[in-house]
Amino acid sequence: MSSRQFAHDLVDLLFDHVEQIESRPSVEWRPFAELRELVRIDGTLSDPLELSRMVARYANQLHHPMYMGHQVCPPFMDAAAADFLISVMNQSTAVWEMSPIGTVIEKEVVRWLADRAGYPESAEGTAVSGGSAANLTGLLAARARFDSNVVITSADAHYSIARAAAIMGVRDVRKVPTDAQHRMDVGALEEMLASLDTPPLAIVATCGSTATGAFDDLEAIASLRDRYNTWLHVDAAHGASVLLSDSLAHLARGLDRADSLSWDPHKMLFLPLSLGTILVRDGIWLRRAFQADAPYLFNSAGASENIGEMTIQCSKRADAIKLWLLLKSRGTAPFVEAIERVTRLTRYLYERLNDSDDFEPLHEPQLNILCFRRIGLDNDATADLRERLVRSGRAWITTTILRDERVLRVTMMNPRTTESDVDGLLDALRDV
Repeated sequence: MSSRQFAHDLVDLLFDHVEQIESRPSVEWRPFAELRELVRIDGTLSDPLELSRMVARYANQLHHPMYMGHQVCPPFMDAAAADFLISVMNQSTAVWEMSPIGTVIEKEVVRWLADRAGYPESAEGTAVSGGSAANLTGLLAARARFDSNVVITSADAHYSIARAAAIMGVRDVRKVPTDAQHRMDVGALEEMLASLDTPPLAIVATCGSTATGAFDDLEAIASLRDRYNTWLHVDAAHGASVLLSDSLAHLARGLDRADSLSWDPHKMLFLPLSLGTILVRDGIWLRRAFQADAPYLFNSAGASENIGEMTIQCSKRADAIKLWLLLKSRGTAPFVEAIERVTRLTRYLYERLNDSDDFEPLHEPQLNILCFRRIGLDNDATADLRERLVRSGRAWITTTILRDERVLRVTMMNPRTTESDVDGLLDALRDV
């Protein structure tokens, strides 16, 4: 089979797979060892289309309307097709001369995102692999400005905050308790700041937390940042995309006051992995964080054009092209419709849980994440219920720990999911 024929056939296979997704289970579950045997590299040559068919068969079916699991989206197919363009051109955007069109597209996308966030012209940023890399980069920018060995964050912050601090050699990560809505407790934050002899390296707030989708009070936290003369980084990897929606943008009020923020278009802008971004309000601190002597790549004449001067990456895929392509060809309407749709679905689930006798919601959803419990089940039974559900192929959800309790967790990531599918999830949980 020629490469051209394989590519044509693969496109047909994938579009057919997505269009017929409801005829499949949400995952065709197999044990790890069994899957490993299927993929052994043993010298036997196989048809690439059949190999692709096997991968599609045993993947988690993110396009399935009963997939309501992690914060990984079923990507828009136009964006998925753009990944092929990116791979064939294989531009490396760290240096302008290695990717002239890819570099200017990334800069244009970063500027577009910065404008949505309300950042000034002094802002800089880059595309990164995701929220973890963005959070590390934001804290490195903070260290370029401030000298401290303390980072303050929420008890519900993503684990990448503590990991980034550890990578930087910052061992003192202090966690602020959350309030009844699972937001950083601003009063407790103020007490913690007042107890320090010197300001911390940074306060890290969250805009759409992983556990519950909660949005911290960024206005109040930014005011404390001003009073205590420190850096405010906001992990908005999941939540920043609400800025595109007139009805949801209020959730991120105050994000424009952050010194830096992470934003993952591969989450709530429904793009394929991976495309995260880091934005820094005053770009000089991002540049200073990555100052390096590499005359074979960078020179004074092109200093403002080389993205590699602002990122840890040198080999750097031109992933911004897929967001640029959709914005230029489709506009923002598909993004807004998808965000608002999954938010309404989450609200519908919340209402159904409130109306039920055997389930209980554990918080009111702000966006598309909701935790709930099956009444009467302990931690082990809850974990077992979820495992049986996933293995059945009827639906795919997760669990998490919320205030020391193992709970069920849904992330509505698929705009194709319907209210009937949500009802089917609760029925499946009762049946399994």
